[in-house]
Amino acid sequence: MALTVPVEQIQARPPSSSPAQREVFSLPVELLRPVIRIAHRQSGLRVPERIIFDYELVWVLHGAGQFVIDGRACAFHSNDLLLVPPFVPHRFECPEEAGSGEHIAVHFDFAPDVPPYRERPASRRPYEVRLTYGYQLPRLLSLDARPQIARALQDVVHAHHQMDPLAPVLASARLLEALVCLLRLSEQRAGTEPFCARAARHRVRIDGALAYMKAHLAEPITVATLAEHTHLSSSRLTALFRQVTGYPPMEYLRRLRVQEARRLLARPELSVKQVAALVGFPDSLHFSRVFRRLDGLSPTQYRDALLGVADSGHTETGVTSIRQSL
Repeated sequence: MALTVPVEQIQARPPSSSPAQREVFSLPVELLRPVIRIAHRQSGLRVPERIIFDYELVWVLHGAGQFVIDGRACAFHSNDLLLVPPFVPHRFECPEEAGSGEHIAVHFDFAPDVPPYRERPASRRPYEVRLTYGYQLPRLLSLDARPQIARALQDVVHAHHQMDPLAPVLASARLLEALVCLLRLSEQRAGTEPFCARAARHRVRIDGALAYMKAHLAEPITVATLAEHTHLSSSRLTALFRQVTGYPPMEYLRRLRVQEARRLLARPELSVKQVAALVGFPDSLHFSRVFRRLDGLSPTQYRDALLGVADSGHTETGVTSIRQSL
């Protein structure tokens, strides 16, 4: 049976001050692997103002009212599906005459470790997940004439509470089906060239920039250099790069350099300064700051954890440190 976490681990009252700047996590759409935290059917539609620490789909089975999110209100009715993002203040209002109502709620992450795993969802900091190629889930959608999505969500709730080892797998598979259907609908609503066709063309153009980055990782690279190499303007390259990878070019380059640095740090004959230079950071202090920002550890701490695991028979603490940093 899939375990439902306590409510206090997935929601809280909104902070009194403005939330901290959100960290953006890019997720290629082909890596969608939803992780379900809560999936239940409940009576009632009134929810006081709160924030949540993961994403939530709310399917209104019966009832009507207002969904107020980030200070903006929109009406909802029976058979509407709403998407609630993390760390955005919101509430559900339902008048007395509308009755108690009933809804299905599914709390989920788009993929394991996105955002990186922490002991409790409540320990997360403000974030959002950005899907590549411009895919977005609709914020409000009627499920009238969309039985496939409705059936998938019903199956998610049913499977989530079954005493069957394969039930969590089925629940995730059915939620994935619902998410794909919702993404296809957003594609159709755009009324433009299908995302898949655009993605293929854009990927070919951006692949050239990615190959250049990997081949010249130790050298100075600018957006202008990449634009010249791909025969695109700097602004066009930046726009396409963000659509394909979820990141602007220089942020992607930093992450690529840190990824290679992780591999090189496993070689004890190389100093941290040498590793920094090999991945394009002539300033080792700047390298350490970037590495810590992305991994939560300094290069030296990462190396100590990595080599400590190798020397001590893969201790549990060392393995956890490495998994969290990768």
